Amino acid sequence: MNVFSNVDTEYIRSSRTIETVIVSNSKTKKLFYVYNYEGYSFRVFRNVLSLIEFFEIGTDNFVHFETADELDNFLSNVELSQ
Repeated sequence: MNVFSNVDTEYIRSSRTIETVIVSNSKTKKLFYVYNYEGYSFRVFRNVLSLIEFFEIGTDNFVHFETADELDNFLSNVELSQ
């Protein structure tokens, strides 16, 4: 099981944030970027380029969740070697 913690939070608006999250296990660690849209839509990006492309050209290279519990479950179990 992975352990994760928030490293940084950037506020786009008061109810929209981009969180930098470090996810680690006994072997490795990896950064993820979470776009939190008003607390009911969470998009997880595996790298900063995917995040930038989402905002600039609307690409859909992300994983989407509708609850914080679903997001936490994903981060707890995501494969970090990808």
